[in-house]
Amino acid sequence: MTSRPNRRQMLAAMTALALTGAQAVAQTVGSGTEPIRVIVPLPAGGAADATVRMLVAAMQNQTKQTLIVDNRPGGNFTIGMQAIGRAAPDGLTLLHINIGMVSTQAALRKFDMEKTLAPISLIATMPAVLVVPAKSPHQTVGDLVAWAKANPGKLNYGSVGIGSMEHLWSSNFAKSQGFQAVHIPFKGMPEASVALVAGDVQALPLIYSVAQPLIQKGLLRPLAMLDTQRHPGMPQVPTLKEAGIDAPPLRFWGGLVAPAGTPAPVIETLRRQIVAAANDADYREKITAIGGIPVSSETSQSFAKLIADELAWMTKAVKDANLDLN
Repeated sequence: MTSRPNRRQMLAAMTALALTGAQAVAQTVGSGTEPIRVIVPLPAGGAADATVRMLVAAMQNQTKQTLIVDNRPGGNFTIGMQAIGRAAPDGLTLLHINIGMVSTQAALRKFDMEKTLAPISLIATMPAVLVVPAKSPHQTVGDLVAWAKANPGKLNYGSVGIGSMEHLWSSNFAKSQGFQAVHIPFKGMPEASVALVAGDVQALPLIYSVAQPLIQKGLLRPLAMLDTQRHPGMPQVPTLKEAGIDAPPLRFWGGLVAPAGTPAPVIETLRRQIVAAANDADYREKITAIGGIPVSSETSQSFAKLIADELAWMTKAVKDANLDLN
């Protein structure tokens, strides 16, 4: 007959479990004296750079191991990719990747993320919002799709450039919903947003942080959150699925990876550090303040699957749009 543990035994077991968890978080990479370099393939001062610096601060506070942010912008992310490709697979050099790099690979094929990188974990996401000018007659995604079907080739949509994730998503969306639309590329998000507000384009998938103030000012109307769940900052805006539309989500996400060949125990140590940092109250508050959602991956394999899934639909969208940018 098996005896039940008494209260003292249960408390001892819980204490041991807590200590084990604390040790897992506190565990460092390497000897713990070498700094960890985090390459950001974008200029300093942007949203991605700010997010990485917030995470690095949280990780450093917990592990007491020094982390250094190294900005390597340029070359459509190839400079950052080359730097991580040359790094030793010891966990002491990491790279921040984002969904824009996936669309760049799909459109330009300048690098191979799946062969070069060892995914660790997501660190934050921010959804896109499908928006139209405030004066648009379309009140729902259904209205927009119905009008586009009834008026082939008359719907203009914007993006931040040919082959960008906004372009690929919109092209894929039009094809999946059975209508023809005209793509108008812009040099960047600010220019595309101004054109949308002016009515020069009729629809645009816009990152939440840019869309939210324009919606609050009454300049744009949100039709759907391009995510699997509603955003707490816009609880009234339905998701695509809730709007009856079957299309891939469009989330602006970022995560950390190591060089391919990095040992699995090192990857897991880093992932656990990211999980702990993502649960840090100060980090969560700062990310939420800029419209982001702090997240972490349950396993490194789940992050790898996300990258593969995004690459699959974007590669198909490039093929369907007959893009050849090389």
